[in-house]
Amino acid sequence: MARVTESAREARREQILAAALACFAGRGYHATTMADVAAEAGVSKGTPYLYFSSKESLFLALYQDWDCGLADRIQAAVEAPDLQASNSPRNVLRALILAVGAHVEGNSEACRVLMEASLMAADQPELAGVVQSSQAGYEQSLAELVRAGVAAGEWPTNTDPAVEAQLISSTLYGLMARWHLAPRSFSWQTIADALADAGQH
Repeated sequence: MARVTESAREARREQILAAALACFAGRGYHATTMADVAAEAGVSKGTPYLYFSSKESLFLALYQDWDCGLADRIQAAVEAPDLQASNSPRNVLRALILAVGAHVEGNSEACRVLMEASLMAADQPELAGVVQSSQAGYEQSLAELVRAGVAAGEWPTNTDPAVEAQLISSTLYGLMARWHLAPRSFSWQTIADALADAGQH
């Protein structure tokens, strides 16, 4: 019985998250209230608070779900046997960028809504911490990848891995924004090839 109860609770939590996503997408973060989320989910006004202490914590849950999904997709992409066999950091970067593109395409509404996070971070301390930590983690992984590429002779020896990681990360963020303004206006494959091949000798 406890297992059924936990399953039902998880299903209700997902229902509330889906409702929040729809509300944030339609109204924007600041205009959305917890009452709006409850109405969208078809539950009583107090129900969302049984799962999330505030609108901010609900938004954070959406952000973290997105982030975990992206991390899982990237990990699966870079651990592909043929990619591992190539032993090429540039090929890993190419696969990583394609994984980001696939995640954006497959979760376009969530991506569009959650890009608000970086804009809201300045006046939302809890959110700022999560966003900054997530970004720092991705940039550290990118820097390690570039550093391995320098050691393998795939990037020039004077490449600064931290700066290169920031450039790649910022480019990907800009491309996400462009995708939502003009869907399918570019090819993720073309972008992946261009970024992975940039800066070669």
